[in-house]
Amino acid sequence: MSKTSSTIIKTTAQIALGELIGAAVMVAVFALLQKFDYTVVTGALLGGAGAVLNFYLMSLSVKRALGRGVQGKNRMLLSYILRMFLMVAIMAVGILCPYFHWIAVIVPYLFPSLTICAMRFLHLYEPGRFGEEEK
Repeated sequence: MSKTSSTIIKTTAQIALGELIGAAVMVAVFALLQKFDYTVVTGALLGGAGAVLNFYLMSLSVKRALGRGVQGKNRMLLSYILRMFLMVAIMAVGILCPYFHWIAVIVPYLFPSLTICAMRFLHLYEPGRFGEEEK
């Protein structure tokens, strides 16, 4: 396994851990508000899986696009469009299907950004992972 691939897997695992922590907090908030039922858990699982999958696919597309100029830019654009369709499809299932709480499906899509912010704050984020310049 290449260094970049292991970096993608490690970073995705960190994002997944952030999703798990965020989902636990979200479920606790639902419980405190006395709005908890099984649909909150299933919604958190669906939304969390979608968010982690989106991050992983984005990481792979960045890796493949690096150093390819216009072709890489076009590949990133296509990846972005396809990932947006995937997220909309997952959210639509979560909103339309009675087995998922719609809020619990949508909120986990915020957790990867919050996890990255927390990683930067705690100095766990390493610049230069996917070709990002060190500052």
